[in-house]
Formats: sequence, C-alpha cells, structure tokens
Amino acid sequence: MVDKKSGINMFCILLLIPCLLFVSCGYRFIGSRSLPFNSVTIKPVRNFTYEPGLEERMHKALANEFINQGMEVRTADSDVVLETAIRTFSLGAVAAVDEAVKEQEIIMEVDLKLTGSGKVTEFKSMVSPIKITFQSTGTVMESAARKEAATDKACREIAKEIVSKLIIGYAK
Repeated sequence: MVDKKSGINMFCILLLIPCLLFVSCGYRFIGSRSLPFNSVTIKPVRNFTYEPGLEERMHKALANEFINQGMEVRTADSDVVLETAIRTFSLGAVAAVDEAVKEQEIIMEVDLKLTGSGKVTEFKSMVSPIKITFQSTGTVMESAARKEAATDKACREIAKEIVSKLIIGYAK
C-alpha cells in the first residue's frame, strides 16, 4: 500500500519529467521574449488623411498592443523607436439598396519604421487582416457611432498585425 505522501511525490516526478524533456529539446514559445528589445518609444503618429483624430486612436492601439505583448512603452530612452504614418483612410460601400448605402467598409493603410540597435525595420501599407465593416443605416448619430467603433477596431487590428510582423521578423 502506497501512502499519501509518496503518491504526491510520484505525481510531481511524473509531471516534472515531460517538462524537463520539453525544455531540454530546445522548444520555446515565440512571443515578446524573442524580441531583442524590452521597451519601445512610439513617436506621435502622423496622419496624412482628412480623418480627424485618427493619429491618437492609432497611437493608443499600438501602445496597448505592445503592452499586451509584455513590452514597456516609454516616452523616451527606450531600446527602439517606432515611427508610424497613416497614409490612407477611406470608406467603401459594401451593400446598397435603392442607391442608399447600407453597409460600409473601412480602408486604412499604415506605414511604419522601427529603429534601434543599428537596425531599421520598415513595413509599407499595413492593413487589417480582416475586413472591418459597419452599418450605415439609422440616424446620423447612430451611423457615426458605428463608424467610430469600426475605426477603433481597424486601428487595433492593424496594431496587432504590426506587432505580429515585428515578432515574426525578429524570431527568424
């Protein structure tokens, strides 16, 4: 008969063996740990469109995404500096009934340049990997509110795409 203490010890040993094998084989999770920097400064986003306030939304989305990946976002004295420019922002009709637009899509393109440790990484025309749409029916206020929410979502999706590409680029 096995006592309770030796049963717990045996369970711990059986749990520890696969963990050690996993670590000893050189496997690792790709994430912010694989990046050669721990902090980033996001310079003010330049907005080359006619859409007001877009630069603040993109800056916030980028900061949140870097923080979500375990990076420290600083105003100065960081390991790398990110420069971002919004080149395109437009709305496209997705659905119309009797020449009245019922659903629109947000088309947004962002350029970026990451500088640090003597290395410069540039991405041109970054877009959301998913189509961002909103209903343009109802009152003007309701349609405007849906457009604002869709714009925020487009910024978040592009920020995720940017950080993902940086992680993949540094993981190679």
